[in-house]
Amino acid sequence: MFQKNTNPKIVRKMLPAVLSGVFASLCWIIGDLLIVGFTPAPEKYPLLSEIYTSQIDVGLATLMLSGSTNRLMWGALIAVFSVPFYLYATFAVSYLIKRKFMMPVFLLLLLGFAYAPLGHAAFFYVGEIYKAVINTDVSAHAQLLQTAAGFVRILKICWTVSVGFTAVGWLVFGIMVASGKTLLKRSAVWFNPIIFFIGIGLLSLLPPFPLKDQIGCAIFNEAHLVFFAMLLFIVLRKRDSANARTVSNLNNKQKGNGRKDID
Repeated sequence: MFQKNTNPKIVRKMLPAVLSGVFASLCWIIGDLLIVGFTPAPEKYPLLSEIYTSQIDVGLATLMLSGSTNRLMWGALIAVFSVPFYLYATFAVSYLIKRKFMMPVFLLLLLGFAYAPLGHAAFFYVGEIYKAVINTDVSAHAQLLQTAAGFVRILKICWTVSVGFTAVGWLVFGIMVASGKTLLKRSAVWFNPIIFFIGIGLLSLLPPFPLKDQIGCAIFNEAHLVFFAMLLFIVLRKRDSANARTVSNLNNKQKGNGRKDID
């Protein structure tokens, strides 16, 4: 998948950042499963799905009601505390791009990952405040719903901005691969989380509930996991191939020196 003239030193430099991407993806998948890995059941909560339906996003409001506070909390924290690994993983992507073209993709992905924690953690506050709505006296509902609406706005703004920057970053990366501005062959244009996202999204339609929702809730990070896991495999193969050539060259050199000594 790498072009033939790729410098093995660059490949070796990429390895820690690629591993960081794999680890971050796994952490965020776990975080997604814990915080939003539910099958919504609005019919169980008529207060929200019938009485307040015109004031709220019923699907979002009822999504996390069955999750315990501890589960939602750890779903938020695991992702938030592992985001530095995603930030470091952007260096792996930048190493793939020829130096004078790398900055746009690097900055777009960096911003996308940097804005992700608040959008993700906000699900915790949304889930908890709607639990409060269904467990408090009706006299408190107006204030709680107003506060909940603010939480939802923050969630949607941060989530949209994060996903937007990340998606544009991967789109630009794909264009650069196709135009030969990376260390990858042009034919590797398919090697992109956007493609994996579409593939996983289609596959997630096949399983029954609740597996369908559990796969779908972490689709962005599953696409990143596929990308970084495949990149790890490719990098390790390239590294091993370069090491084998180095050993072979040394052996040939030693054999040549041995012949000279005999002569």
